[in-house]
Amino acid sequence: MKKRIIFFLNLFILGFLITGINSCKKDEYSLIKEVVITWENPSDLIIGLPLTVTQLNATANVPGTIVFTPAVGTMLQKGQNQTLKADFTPKDSKYPSLSKTVTINVVDKLVPVITWANPDVLASGTPLSADQLNATANVAGTFVYTPALGTVLPMGENQVLKVDFTPSVITHQPTSKTVLINVRNVVPLKYAPNSAVWTNQLSLAFNVDGAVGSLGTNPENGFTVHVKNTFKDFEKDIVVSGVSFSAANATRIELTLAQAIYGDDIITVAFNEVGSGIVSLDQQPLKTFAAQTVIIPVTGVNLLADNSWAGVEGGIADANAAGAFGYWVGAAVPWQRTTDMYASGVASMKFTGGFDIKPLYGMNFGDNVDIQAGAYEVSHKIYIEQGSALKMLRTSIARKSNAWADDVNVYWNVENIKRGEWVTIKQIVSFPVAYNISDKTRYTYYVQANINTGVTGDQTLYLDDMGLIKVDAGARP
Repeated sequence: MKKRIIFFLNLFILGFLITGINSCKKDEYSLIKEVVITWENPSDLIIGLPLTVTQLNATANVPGTIVFTPAVGTMLQKGQNQTLKADFTPKDSKYPSLSKTVTINVVDKLVPVITWANPDVLASGTPLSADQLNATANVAGTFVYTPALGTVLPMGENQVLKVDFTPSVITHQPTSKTVLINVRNVVPLKYAPNSAVWTNQLSLAFNVDGAVGSLGTNPENGFTVHVKNTFKDFEKDIVVSGVSFSAANATRIELTLAQAIYGDDIITVAFNEVGSGIVSLDQQPLKTFAAQTVIIPVTGVNLLADNSWAGVEGGIADANAAGAFGYWVGAAVPWQRTTDMYASGVASMKFTGGFDIKPLYGMNFGDNVDIQAGAYEVSHKIYIEQGSALKMLRTSIARKSNAWADDVNVYWNVENIKRGEWVTIKQIVSFPVAYNISDKTRYTYYVQANINTGVTGDQTLYLDDMGLIKVDAGARP
């Protein structure tokens, strides 16, 4: 009896499980009442491009196979509302097969966007360049300009420049654009050579070869003012805090500086036109220029004018005195007064020989002149023979009361001056103390190897007419 009860109990449990399983399957099937294909109308297709999975991307909510008509890779003709069809075959035969259609527009290729503004006024006689023919596009391709690069246009207003653009991408079509240019008899706005000049300790000015029309919004950004003073251990770029010009003299630009500049400084000014905005009355941009030396104005009297020592005019016979009053050189005599060559008067001082032989001592420096401490323009006239590779000379000022230690050292760059003719060399020098006859002073000339790297052999040069002019700009403290 007990075994029979257990048997019937097992049958009951098994029946219950079978009923539950069948019920689950029935519920699962009943969740999917119908097959649905999800597929939206694709975006417009550019003519010449094939159908891809980007357009043929239908999906179904049950497993199965989808066949597209037209198939992937088909190129459609241009046209609106063209039909795409998806035929779906379910994997489970309990579900019906079905289809869905969408439409697609096949359109012309896109038109590239060309960016090209009307160029600035072109000076008459100036050929077309990349400054004018500078169109760009939003896709890659090639540009053909009419008129072509290098063409010189006649004078005239609103002349047409055209560019034909051929894209290198299949999605875009060729296109063109035109702009207008004015060709006028204008002078390009450029730096006027040798015009940069110190105007006061907080400003300098320079000229341009046209009239300034506008300074733009940030002209200060275009300028670099570099100051170097070797003897005062000072070198830096000085901030330009302001730029101005006067309508009464629109060819002159003045820079206001954030720090003082002095007469014994070596000062340069440079300009970069990118982003500056300075233009002429004819909208010509001020062109970029490299570092230009700022001239310290010298308007005083030459303290050594008519000085026989400075002009090597007085002569004596003693070779150790270099044959000239106020000069002395050792017995090797590389220096000698000569009347065969001179810039003025009747004589000059000649050097002939190799490097580092003997310096020339000007022992009369400070005699008969009042030389106070300050900034001075020191000048010499020099003649270097043809073929000489001489690069540098050095001069110094020393006092006997200071055990002949150098107060000042000056280096003269003569590498690029003309050979075979008299040339004036000059620079601003700061004199730290006064020099006069009561404190014996000498001005010394050196021809040295260590500042003439790579130069060999004997050198021949002539010196004449030393000048000394007080500079109002003042020396750096």
